[in-house]
Amino acid sequence: MSDWRRIDIDAFDPESGRLTSKDIEPPYPSQVTLQELSTKISQLRSLASSGDAKSAVALAVSDPPYSGDESTKNEYFKVVLETLSNVRQADISGIVSGLTPIQQDVLVKYLYKGMSIPEGQKQGGILLAWFERVTQVAGVRPVSHFINDRNTV
Repeated sequence: MSDWRRIDIDAFDPESGRLTSKDIEPPYPSQVTLQELSTKISQLRSLASSGDAKSAVALAVSDPPYSGDESTKNEYFKVVLETLSNVRQADISGIVSGLTPIQQDVLVKYLYKGMSIPEGQKQGGILLAWFERVTQVAGVRPVSHFINDRNTV
């Protein structure tokens, strides 16, 4: 016992359960498919085309498909990007103010995803405008939640 700093004290505690990767997975029931999202996607497109940008953005960032596969998430992201692109610059602050903190967190996740893929980089100015308004309204809280959250959009 000359090197007491290397003792694993958790090994001596019978109630100390080690966490596995299964323990830290988010509790989402099953894999979401694109067919299940088709009604939400059609709702998003109809709201965006009718000019109801506030409802369209609120719907887009509520209940995102965290448990979908990458192709499903990418298809849904394209619709979210269309929705965000159709909003006038003057309306962005009002829309962001009307979102709940959880919806603002999801919006930042979509903004970061957009900035990281080529489809979103083409709309970089729009995404940066949204990002600026979110940080003006909510501060850095959504950014820190994005960094620490395991759920990806």
